[in-house]
Order: sequence, then C-alpha cells, then structure tokens
Amino acid sequence: MDLPVVEKPGPAILMNCDNQTVIVKVNNAKDNAKSSRHVKRRLKSIRKMRNSRVMSMTYIQTHKNLADPFTKGLSWNVIEVASRMMGLRPV
Repeated sequence: MDLPVVEKPGPAILMNCDNQTVIVKVNNAKDNAKSSRHVKRRLKSIRKMRNSRVMSMTYIQTHKNLADPFTKGLSWNVIEVASRMMGLRPV
C-alpha cells in the first residue's frame, strides 16, 4: 500500500550495439550449446529485460559508436570525431 503505483511505463532504454552477432543472439530464443555458462546467464538477463520492454537493442555503425573511445584503443582521428560528437570539443 505504501508503494506508489506507476500507471504508465517509461520508454525503453535504447542500447546501441555495433556487434550484429550479439544482437542476433539476444533476439534469438535458442540457446547456443557452445556458449559458456556466464555468457548464457548474461544473455538470459538481457533477453528478460528486452521481453519486459525495459530496454531495446539497435545496431549502430562502428564509426558512429560513441562508446568506442572508452573501451578500446583507436586512432587519434576517430577519438577527435567522437569527442566532437559528444560535445567535448568545439566544432
């Protein structure tokens, strides 16, 4: 009784991914026997969030992925473009 009731669910969190294989695995209900237990567990939790409409996955091209400079080593030109797209450097 003390908890507020949410009448309208909020919009799904949009997750951009540049790995098409991961998107196919998340959208496919079949389990791959070759995957490790940890990968299966993560896929199951992501599928559960997707099915409950908490998040949605879409494909984004690698050169437009703003998370790349934070996750891997890239050339200076790619970092410069990503910094401008994030608003960290003047245009």
